[in-house]
Amino acid sequence: MHSKNTADWQDQPPDEIMVWLNRQGGTGSLGSKVGRVGLGRAMWDIYEGDIGWKVHSFVRVADTSKATLNLDDFTQALVRRKLLSNDKYVSGIEAGTEVFHGTGRLGTKAFSVDIG
Repeated sequence: MHSKNTADWQDQPPDEIMVWLNRQGGTGSLGSKVGRVGLGRAMWDIYEGDIGWKVHSFVRVADTSKATLNLDDFTQALVRRKLLSNDKYVSGIEAGTEVFHGTGRLGTKAFSVDIG
């Protein structure tokens, strides 16, 4: 997330939003738990951390291997809690894993983003 709509790869983001669908092997999100919210027919724990920019993490309470999500639901949940200002622009979307130790594998059959 950036404060300007012309951000490029060189601009450090002031905010990052992570959405964790599954958590295994002792993995965990950065920061401290600040709340819980129901979004997309699931419950999510919200964590806040800082690595030179704010990292807002939504960790699904019950693990899943697939999901259809509206990312605006997550940003607006942060805005309602005053954890994110409402004037940010989405500057990139990624999907992947956080391997903490050992090896990991991610199989993706489909990934799409609709911006409207």
